[in-house]
This record gives sequence, C-alpha cells and structure tokens, in this order.
Amino acid sequence: MNLEIERIAISLQGVSAALGERVAGVLEGALKARLSTLKLNTAGNGIALLDLGVIDAPAHADEHLLTELIASRLVDWVARQHSAEPGTDARPGEGR
Repeated sequence: MNLEIERIAISLQGVSAALGERVAGVLEGALKARLSTLKLNTAGNGIALLDLGVIDAPAHADEHLLTELIASRLVDWVARQHSAEPGTDARPGEGR
C-alpha cells in the first residue's frame, strides 16, 4: 500500500510550540507505520472530510504520547471507514 500524506491540519490546544514541532517531526512516520498494518481493499475518498473530534491527553504528555493518540484515532477511523458495509457511511467525527 502506498500512502502519501500531502496535507494534514491538526490543532493542538494547550501544547507549546516546541512540543508541537516535535509531534510534527514524528507524526508522519507513526501514521505511515500504523496505516501500513491495515489490510485495505480500496482507497477511500472520505478521508478529506475526517474530523478526529477532541482527543484528551494528560497535561504533561510528550510528543510520542500525543502522536500515538492522534495516530490511533486516525487509524481507527480509516479502519471503520473500510469495514463499513456497502451503502453505509462511517461519518466524520464518529466515535468521539
């Protein structure tokens, strides 16, 4: 499976700029690693509408924990999107 992430926008509220930069540095690799474990038959086009919702993190979370929380939510959404029966939609923000 080839995965190319051109643009992803994530708002990190209550996180320092330095920590945000570190998350950005490890997020792409984490997403590629997590998504590569999925066995997807087709590529979905609904990911452009994805809303991860609010992800609560401990006050002193580091870049690795924040990355894991974000990657887990994204991979869960993609897995639900592709396991939905034909004619049903996995709605953005579902399962917050």
